[in-house]
Amino acid sequence: MPTYNLYIGCSVPVNYPNYEAAMIKVAQAFDIELVYMEGVACCGSPNLRAIDHMGWVLVNARTLAIGDKTGHDIVTPCNGCFGSLKDVYHILKHDPELKGKINKELKKEGLEFRGIAKPRHFVEALYNDVGIDEIKKKIVKPLDGVGIAIHYGCHLLRPADVTEFKPEFLKELVEVTGATAVDYPLWKQCCGATVLPVDETLGIRLARDKLKSMKESGAVFVTVVCPACGNQLDLQQLGLKESYGEEYNLPVLLYPQILGLALGIDEEAVGLSMNRVPADPILDHLGN
Repeated sequence: MPTYNLYIGCSVPVNYPNYEAAMIKVAQAFDIELVYMEGVACCGSPNLRAIDHMGWVLVNARTLAIGDKTGHDIVTPCNGCFGSLKDVYHILKHDPELKGKINKELKKEGLEFRGIAKPRHFVEALYNDVGIDEIKKKIVKPLDGVGIAIHYGCHLLRPADVTEFKPEFLKELVEVTGATAVDYPLWKQCCGATVLPVDETLGIRLARDKLKSMKESGAVFVTVVCPACGNQLDLQQLGLKESYGEEYNLPVLLYPQILGLALGIDEEAVGLSMNRVPADPILDHLGN
């Protein structure tokens, strides 16, 4: 049984219990032990990073150092947390001088960043540690070709040499459920979630363009692995219906929800009723 430190972040437990519930159920299905990290703080993405770079490095180095004490890698379901932890891990691995300054501060709490616990996204751990072949063995309710558009999210893919996450990982994870990963022109475009507080018009336009691209390419569902992206693509569909009279009717499912359903896990156990855009069509497709 692989064991990981679970850095759940701020947003998931408060705003997206469906993500947390589905992730835990999927982990249990593959005998993955997720140990909630204690005493950790917010990753500070994107606000702290923008106003206090050193503070952002320190708070994430502290989380990594707490993980180092256990020797287990750190997994997170949040792209923002993943991006922060990955960036800081990369920075400290390549900047001995900064690492020394950070460890001087961490020493006050009896901590030290050593780079033992690697930060990873939960879906990457599924792909690399469990593996497609093992996942396939447990699929009991395949999605039989239903078209799913993948929204990766900016922090999962960029910069590629830091995140070490390839788009193929998530595409294969979607397709192992029996679904078809729908290619669409704007797959790399930001959903607009972090733009929204700064420029609401632009943030809404980015989401609208993305949803339109998905729908016109034949998607029936959307999958995400980021709570902020999920919220943006889910919530903006309601706003676009009111403001533009446009109905996309694209249920936005968190990847562990899709995998959980394909594994035969109950719809309530993966929190499907908490999704804003009703996910009934996927249940109809599965014959529930």
